[in-house]
Amino acid sequence: MGTDILWAAHRVDVPWRNGAGVTSEILVSPAVGDFDWRLSIATVDSTAPFSTFAGVDRCLLALSEQGLDLIDQGRLVRLGEFESHSFAGENEVASANVARPTLDLNLMTRRGRCSGTIESHRVADTWSITARAGEIVVVVIARGLFSLGAQPLAVLDAVRLDANLDALTLTGIGELAVAHISPAV
Repeated sequence: MGTDILWAAHRVDVPWRNGAGVTSEILVSPAVGDFDWRLSIATVDSTAPFSTFAGVDRCLLALSEQGLDLIDQGRLVRLGEFESHSFAGENEVASANVARPTLDLNLMTRRGRCSGTIESHRVADTWSITARAGEIVVVVIARGLFSLGAQPLAVLDAVRLDANLDALTLTGIGELAVAHISPAV
């Protein structure tokens, strides 16, 4: 597939499965039917339960300055900006203490088909990454100004990199959120 820019301006908000919020899909695979994996940005604007997804592992990274508080199986989890939390899709999870809308990056991977992680990287010049064999990497501009070659990228734009290609190199200053998706072994 190569390297693709996934423009934030082209995304459409869709309601959560339980109707308690909205999410904007960055990328889903496969595009039709039950997903193997899905990467999206959710807007959390109130204290509300998250949708449950049996057989799915989730990793969530807070994108907004105020972070995000979660209740995961009755336990309070406080996420600062760019901190992540992983949990099973079957868990009873809800947002908590929401004073103003916040964004989170949400990676869902179907157990037994693939796995994934999300991490953040602070960048002050040039940053490169190469996908491992079989891996897909999606880099989301979380904060700051970046470019891919001569192409400027805005906050929440994303770049997809497939394995076995040259490194993806971004130039800029700010914070990147990086999702790694690998096939199950």
